[in-house]
Amino acid sequence: MGTEPAVVRCHVVAENTEALREFLRETGADVGCHAVARGTRGGVGLDVYFREDRLDRARAARSAPLVDITPVENVTENWLARREEVGGGDRFAARDARPHGLGRKE
Repeated sequence: MGTEPAVVRCHVVAENTEALREFLRETGADVGCHAVARGTRGGVGLDVYFREDRLDRARAARSAPLVDITPVENVTENWLARREEVGGGDRFAARDARPHGLGRKE
């Protein structure tokens, strides 16, 4: 994982939907599975994902002056921290182990 650039979630706000679409077309930003643009005080906002090495290119894009790009979170760091919370092995390997927690018990 150390060789791959980190992924950063950014909030992008444009004055209108056409400016936002142009920025997305030009930069090839990843909008995730369920992209929902929402109206904001500054126009129309959307969360997008960039690899760190492509974020600077997105800021330098021809359409970048039409949008405001705000980095929100380093998704890769967050994922690695969450992965550390998961234990190794099978917690139900013992014959007398019983499921517990918030999920439905079947």
